[in-house]
Amino acid sequence: MGKVKNVLVLMCDHHRFDALGCLGNPLAHTPNLDKLASQSIRFDNCYSQSPVCAPARHSLATGRYAHAQGVITNGHKPHPGMVTIAHALQPLGYRRMNMGHMHWTDLEMDNGYEPWLTHRIWHDAMPEPVQRRYEWEAQSITRRTTGGPSPRTREQYSGYYVAKHAIEQMADAVGKGEPFLCWAAFSEPHPPFYPPKDTYQMFDLSAIRLPAQAPAEAAPPHELILRKRKEWAHLTELELRQMIAGYYGLVHLVDQYIGSVLEALDRLGVRDETLVIWTVDHGDLMWEHELFLKFCMYEGAVHVPLLMSVPGLQPGARDELVEHIDLFPSICELVGAECPDTVQGRSLVPLLGTGPAPDDWRDAVFSQIGTLQMIRTRDWKLNVYNGAPGELYDMRNDPDEFDNRIAAPDCADQVKVLLGRLREWEKANAAAATAAAPHG
Repeated sequence: MGKVKNVLVLMCDHHRFDALGCLGNPLAHTPNLDKLASQSIRFDNCYSQSPVCAPARHSLATGRYAHAQGVITNGHKPHPGMVTIAHALQPLGYRRMNMGHMHWTDLEMDNGYEPWLTHRIWHDAMPEPVQRRYEWEAQSITRRTTGGPSPRTREQYSGYYVAKHAIEQMADAVGKGEPFLCWAAFSEPHPPFYPPKDTYQMFDLSAIRLPAQAPAEAAPPHELILRKRKEWAHLTELELRQMIAGYYGLVHLVDQYIGSVLEALDRLGVRDETLVIWTVDHGDLMWEHELFLKFCMYEGAVHVPLLMSVPGLQPGARDELVEHIDLFPSICELVGAECPDTVQGRSLVPLLGTGPAPDDWRDAVFSQIGTLQMIRTRDWKLNVYNGAPGELYDMRNDPDEFDNRIAAPDCADQVKVLLGRLREWEKANAAAATAAAPHG
């Protein structure tokens, strides 16, 4: 393993785990991410700490579970005294850049970074016609239930702004001989699902295959899922395909932005001393389970991609269960920073080679949004709604999560065991946290 001087974290929003050409997805035109994957350790079983933006991003920033750091919905603020990866690298003289969709919920709290280059700054820099078009695309009904071509150009999306400023700030740091942590958070492929017209036209709507749905005899999911489905129940097959095409158009668009940032590393001559990480906050259902977006614990929402390209390290793939909170201690170990005792994740460095995982490596992962909680092992997933078990899926025999086994008599013991483990996790990881109250 070579010396790691710089850290570049590239994040997308709503980018599904399987939305990569290198994984065989015919709709994913991702040459730059595919190339990065070929140079990286690919973690095939990484899970987000929350299937919604702000909680997931605060868990990534702090290395703490959502209920422990306080942000359990987009409307909560973090507990006082938040310690982020930027704070951890500050004593080593790092430039600490954050731009794009960071989703800090307490703008008065010190997050350890330099001034945040926000989505609003991008919006206000656009010509008025572009602003009007974006605002039409982003209004609630259009954003959540439609997709199509946009007259905006590739340079008129926030991802272009994020890439441009990431390149400029990295170049400034390199020119001054300063190590950097650059956290570039792209909004794409977050809705609205309206990529540039020429990108949208890459897709033959008639050739898009819609996901299979649960058979009629399968036990239904929780009633909350049944209610969520109503938002998209009116859509025709054509409209479903339009949304899917729009989504994958944005996947291709953000792949181009990411490619420009990676090319800049080569141009600046620092690629061989820079740790490059690519991940996402959460996925998108893309009509699996008759749903779009996230806000649930299906695999399409909580199973996320994670690539780590480490200087001097041979690429490969790992199948251990890992979590987003593991990135904080991993970065600290790789750059030689002290990892604060607030961090609840485990360093992934022991998994960066070809050897076996430590004997005590985790056998379960956890996720949370508000009062909805998940525990997932290799074989089972339990989802708890407002304290009550609501869904149990046999992940070994039913990986599509079609048949809810929560009421099956032969699964009662499994529910009891998983619920007990979830309660232990909740108590243990919140022990040092004060109660958070919702804001906004």
